[in-house]
Amino acid sequence: MNTHALIFVDSSIDDDNSLTFNGQFIPDYIAKQLQSIPAIDTIHYGIPSQYHGRLQEKSPFVYTTSDNPDFWNTFFTRTEAIHVIKIPADAAFLQGSIISQMLDTHLQYLSEFTFSYNLPSGYACEIISKSALENPLAHPQSNDSLCDIIKGNLNQFDVELFYKEPDIRWHRIQFRAGTIRDRLIMQNIINHTGIIPEYESLQTVIDHNPEVLFTTPSYVTIELCGRCNLDCIFCYRKQLSPNHGDMDFNTLQTILERMRTFNTPYTVCFGGSGEPLLHPQFFKILELCSNEELIHTIVIETNGIYADTAFATTVASLNKKIITIVNINGYNSETYQRLHNADHFGTVHANVIHLNEMLQANNKNNRLYVQIMKINETEPFLDSYYDLFEQHKIPVILQKQNTYTGRITDRRYSDLTPLQRKPCWHLQQDLYIVYDGRVAFCMQDFDGSAKRGTIVHDDLKALWEQQKQHFVNDYKQNRATKPDCNSCDEWYTFNL
Repeated sequence: MNTHALIFVDSSIDDDNSLTFNGQFIPDYIAKQLQSIPAIDTIHYGIPSQYHGRLQEKSPFVYTTSDNPDFWNTFFTRTEAIHVIKIPADAAFLQGSIISQMLDTHLQYLSEFTFSYNLPSGYACEIISKSALENPLAHPQSNDSLCDIIKGNLNQFDVELFYKEPDIRWHRIQFRAGTIRDRLIMQNIINHTGIIPEYESLQTVIDHNPEVLFTTPSYVTIELCGRCNLDCIFCYRKQLSPNHGDMDFNTLQTILERMRTFNTPYTVCFGGSGEPLLHPQFFKILELCSNEELIHTIVIETNGIYADTAFATTVASLNKKIITIVNINGYNSETYQRLHNADHFGTVHANVIHLNEMLQANNKNNRLYVQIMKINETEPFLDSYYDLFEQHKIPVILQKQNTYTGRITDRRYSDLTPLQRKPCWHLQQDLYIVYDGRVAFCMQDFDGSAKRGTIVHDDLKALWEQQKQHFVNDYKQNRATKPDCNSCDEWYTFNL
């Protein structure tokens, strides 16, 4: 049969810290699982060129950027393998029986490539046959992973999809120790069960112990400014009493200091009720956050009026952490004014085009988006809107309207809410901090009336523990009444 296995170290891993979990070197655990499968002849290892660790002693296959077609040509030539099972080297929960089932499926249907849509990475594998390289699409000069090439051209290869119950995709967990939050979830599961559970029992384990999913804040929305120079028809600012002001710089510093106690990467979003670029110290704050090691992404939600040359120059000169989302609900002056109650379309459009040019010149593609709300007033011109920005290769985000538990008029022309209610993503992962440092219950608590405490005076970890209990209650369908979680339809939306 000539079936080999490749334990593959991702390019983001450069040492053995990510390959060690619960006191065990994961590649050794994987190899032991694979040794129980008689059809596997030999186990190999693949490492990125920057990796320095124990696997260097295994005569590994070394790659520079990815396991591209050239890598696989070399691999199949040197090993004389016909089929190769590719397994991530940080798959600490790998289950040999699932790999065996996937291999049986691959061989039964004589596939060129077998993978699973529904099994989370870490439980599943990818199986490649040598014949896949004969396809012209598997071009040797491509720098993309061969697996990604095949997945992007499923109809051009002989592909078999492997499905196994339960389908737990909605949890969005990858059982990979190389990702910090996934590692924390896996550790939580072991702490509750004492073992690595069989995949078939995972959903039951989570249902009985939903707290295992709760780790650290991953998305922190900071309301830098409560002022705005627009009066958008869908905005909740009219519901604020009193209006919100500017966040004190010391409060922002305190947020960063408190977040360091979690010691995990997170995203910062400058959002809230106002326009963040109106904050008098916006550029100082932006630079401070861009230099904060734990912040991996900064999302700036702006109306674009002040996203001028100074803004474009600054964003283009800083690191690649920054993503700018410009809310522009119109494709010309007339449509813009109807929704924003002011005519700044020419200014915003020009700023967006200039910012896009600056980012592209500095090799920062995909760092800019325009966003339009999917409501009755925008539906008639969505095609024209897409045409306007796609000619500049600026991606469009079609935003769902948030009615804030019915506190503002519902303008949606379609309801995309799933029929089956799932636990709230935002309670599981998000923090929402109002301009004066109040830690709101969630983003629906935009005025902080149901606050958990304040960032300045309270222990953030204690406030996060409060949120953990609300998440567990929500999971068990015992939802909060202030704010009214039963009236919320943002539970299924997901931030970066």
